[in-house]
Amino acid sequence: MKQLVGLLVALAVLLGWVSSPAVAQPISGADLFSAPIETMAWLAKVSPQNAVDAKLNTEYGAKLDLNNANVQGFRKFPGLYPTLARKILLNAPYDSVDDVLDLPGLSDQQLNILKANLDNFTVTVPDSAFTEGGDRFNNGVYK
Repeated sequence: MKQLVGLLVALAVLLGWVSSPAVAQPISGADLFSAPIETMAWLAKVSPQNAVDAKLNTEYGAKLDLNNANVQGFRKFPGLYPTLARKILLNAPYDSVDDVLDLPGLSDQQLNILKANLDNFTVTVPDSAFTEGGDRFNNGVYK
């Protein structure tokens, strides 16, 4: 039985190799440097960047994004974690940073804490790439 399985596997590999449409081509050193200088200069200027990288290079990287941060991000601001952070996340998304002041059920002390931290916040379009699996409360990122 083992010999039969081995024979079938060998036959499958052989057929895959024979029927493969791709044939390896040798690369010559001259082909690598035959591109025009303008094309090579353009390639040097282009940096591969996705939407997350683009957002991190803006205000998002310096401030806490109310629409994309997880609850752990609020720990660095005294008075926000965990109670106010939960209220902020439950009422997201926001159109502007000032919208966070309109949260229902805020006490005067909580409102003062939010006002004191408005300069630390930003608002961008919600993006699932920043909210590990869409869970902003328990996303598995612990520090």
